[in-house]
Amino acid sequence: MVFAAVIAIASKFVFKIGDKHFFNPANFGIISALILTPDAWVSPGQWGEDWWYGLLFAGTGGMILKRVGRWDTTAAFLGAYAALEAVRNFYLGWTWDVYWHRLMSGSLLLFALFMVTDPRSIPNARIARVVWAVCIAVLTFILRNYFFVSTAVFWALFALAPLTVLLDVIWQASRFRWEFGEVGDG
Repeated sequence: MVFAAVIAIASKFVFKIGDKHFFNPANFGIISALILTPDAWVSPGQWGEDWWYGLLFAGTGGMILKRVGRWDTTAAFLGAYAALEAVRNFYLGWTWDVYWHRLMSGSLLLFALFMVTDPRSIPNARIARVVWAVCIAVLTFILRNYFFVSTAVFWALFALAPLTVLLDVIWQASRFRWEFGEVGDG
């Protein structure tokens, strides 16, 4: 655990262009631990599928995303991923309860609200964030359904993090900055 934390923080200073790091530190720590240590593992189902997890994550995630203005990234990721799963479900002739089961994961919601939206490591421009989130959704879908990688969201984010640099060049916009004010501002 200490290893993952140190690697995560170090990635902010090692993998950057100018003064912007492009790997999500938490994701970098998770992937590094999975690759470099024999005892690391991730349990995507640990959050379960209870309705109150969705309420808790959506409520807290919603407050944070409202503050940082990154709902577009979450909506693009979840929308694209849900659409891909719906097409697959329809093609395979499965009942829709299978579809809902695929989407009712606390881990998926936690990822979509807190990890894929890190304002310091995602593209700056709105269109770039949407393109990037859709790419992550597509790669997640492929890894999960064709390679059966249960931790696909983490691998997809890790693999596509460097794309942030290119998207920031193509679509230029001002970089996110934390604005510190009194509690209750904004």
